[in-house]
Amino acid sequence: MLEVIFAILFASMAITPVVVIYLLVIKGVDRYEPEPWWLLGGCFLWGVFGATFFAILGNTIGMAFVQLGLGGYASEQAMMSTTASFVAPPVEESTKGIFLLFVWALSSVWLKELDGPLDGAIYGGMVGLGFTLTEDVLYVTSATLQQGAVVGEAVFILRTIMGGLGHATFTAMTGLGVGIAAESRSLLVKLIAPVGGWMAAVGLHFLHNFLVTFWLAGGLGVVAKLLVFWTFDIVFFVLLYVLVLRDRAIIIRGLVDEVGRLLHPREFKRTISYSMVIPLWNASSLLGSPGGYRRARQKQLDLVKLAFVKQRLSRGENEQAWADRLRARIQKANHENVFIGPR
Repeated sequence: MLEVIFAILFASMAITPVVVIYLLVIKGVDRYEPEPWWLLGGCFLWGVFGATFFAILGNTIGMAFVQLGLGGYASEQAMMSTTASFVAPPVEESTKGIFLLFVWALSSVWLKELDGPLDGAIYGGMVGLGFTLTEDVLYVTSATLQQGAVVGEAVFILRTIMGGLGHATFTAMTGLGVGIAAESRSLLVKLIAPVGGWMAAVGLHFLHNFLVTFWLAGGLGVVAKLLVFWTFDIVFFVLLYVLVLRDRAIIIRGLVDEVGRLLHPREFKRTISYSMVIPLWNASSLLGSPGGYRRARQKQLDLVKLAFVKQRLSRGENEQAWADRLRARIQKANHENVFIGPR
């Protein structure tokens, strides 16, 4: 029993810091209209506990059907590979993706935090990272107990360090689809986009698992998996930055007619600056703001929220009361000489 506890502790202590670094990197991309930490944390915790629990249940049931169908014709390894490639991807992407549908539903009636594809991809990445944490702890613990610490360390390096963004990338595709649906006025898009995102997630997940099971081929599958998915990781971050610039364009459109009324031209320039994507640039630029950093940042966030609320108003959504509250808060800050950055 003590051996199991120590193995779990070893795996958790090794994997958690790496996953947290990945989390901060993904969160760091979300600069102009950042998602609240509590909601990101909720997505992450669903990945850690909820998605993994139901995935284990679903994979166990799926493997039972695989054994029932192939039991007399295939080896145990073939059945495990079949389960990993054809059962795990749809099961796991469903248990992760269901929470994104919950966030979308909650945002539609109350939260108002899912504003488009970037938000969906970020939330999906958080769910995927939570899933990675639990799954990798289980794999590394199992390898350590069955084959020793050296093999456990090798599994940690291969899965967490070299391939730790896999689940984040998969589930970000579902999130992308949900985000597209959330901002669309078309019922057809609202129905098709989440399904399309989920299918992309399942496809990537299938390719990943297939390469390391059926195409293992003396390590060739692992090499191919790493090369393919490092490429996908790069594409994932390029996509995130493209979506960040798309959010910037929404903010420009939403605030340009407010310059001289709700905000000073210099405040507008700071809020839409390309430098916002540089870590800590915005924080440092707000130091010395009249009214203090915290109130200047809140005014900036309220302005950004107003831009997105105006976009939702243009789609016919009933957001006028929320827009009025934001304007009142910004005007109050102006009357109290709160300014975004040094004057």
